[in-house]
Amino acid sequence: MFGSKSKEPTEIFLKNESLDLDSLPSLSRQQLSKHNGVEIPKLYVAIKGLVYDVTENEKSYGPGKAYHKLVGKDVGRLLGLNRLQLKEEEDGRIPNTWDLSDLEEKQLKIVEDWIVFFKMRYPIVARIEEDHQ
Repeated sequence: MFGSKSKEPTEIFLKNESLDLDSLPSLSRQQLSKHNGVEIPKLYVAIKGLVYDVTENEKSYGPGKAYHKLVGKDVGRLLGLNRLQLKEEEDGRIPNTWDLSDLEEKQLKIVEDWIVFFKMRYPIVARIEEDHQ
């Protein structure tokens, strides 16, 4: 996984890799949305169902900061499309930020690269409950 161009695994990465994901607390997407630095003082970003605590990087993710639009969401789709928010559909609804079903292979690879980025820097603190809709 760590080729000559990659950095050595960080302590945070090694802790994340050794986690028993099934033992993590689970959050609904609604609960995740409250971890936005306003309703709840923690800043959480989820990717593909895993929740990362980005609170230590408040200068980038805090309210009013550049990446705050990613906070409180499962953002795989946004990362794969290289966007901070999604455009509304013709029917006025906003697509799900976690839906990766129509991303191309190249975009899915970008999501996987972002997962490594987050795993290297931020602790995984929870997982997202699956919606049964």
